[in-house]
Amino acid sequence: MINRFILLLCLAATPALADDWRPYANARFGYAIDLPGDFKVTAEADNGDGMTLTSKDGKAELRVFGANRMEDDFAAEVKSRVAMDKQDGWAIGYNKSSKTWASYSGSRKDRILYVRAIALCHDAIGYFTLDYPKAALTQYDPIVAHMVKTLAAPPRCG
Repeated sequence: MINRFILLLCLAATPALADDWRPYANARFGYAIDLPGDFKVTAEADNGDGMTLTSKDGKAELRVFGANRMEDDFAAEVKSRVAMDKQDGWAIGYNKSSKTWASYSGSRKDRILYVRAIALCHDAIGYFTLDYPKAALTQYDPIVAHMVKTLAAPPRCG
C-alpha cells in the first residue's frame, strides 16, 4: 500500500518536472540537451548548428550549438575557446577536462560565464554557454548542473 502511494506521488510530480525542462536534439550535429522551460528562443542559427535562448527576466543568455573542430584535437579546440574568452575579458577561474568533455567558467564585472563542451562525431564539438548575473549564482547552479548531465553526444556515429 505504501509503495503504491509513493508511486502515485512520483507520477503526480512528473508533469511539474517536465514543465521545468524541455528536451532539445540537434539534427545537424546529433547532440541532445535539456533546456530550461522558462527560457525562450531568441535566435536560431541559419546553418542548423543551434540556438540562443534568454531567461524569462532577460538577464541570462544560453547558447547551445555544435561546431566543427578547427584545431588538431578536442583538447586544443577547448584551449583555443578558453583563450578567446580570456581575450574577451573573462577571468577563467575553473577549468576541468577529459578526452571527451570540458567545462570552464569565469567572471567579468558582475557576470558569470559557464561553458561545457563534449566531443561529437566526425571531429565536431557540442557546446552550451550560459552567461548570467553573479547575484543569481545560487539560482543558476542547479540549472548548470542539470544541463551538464544532459548534454550528450549521439549514441553512434553514422
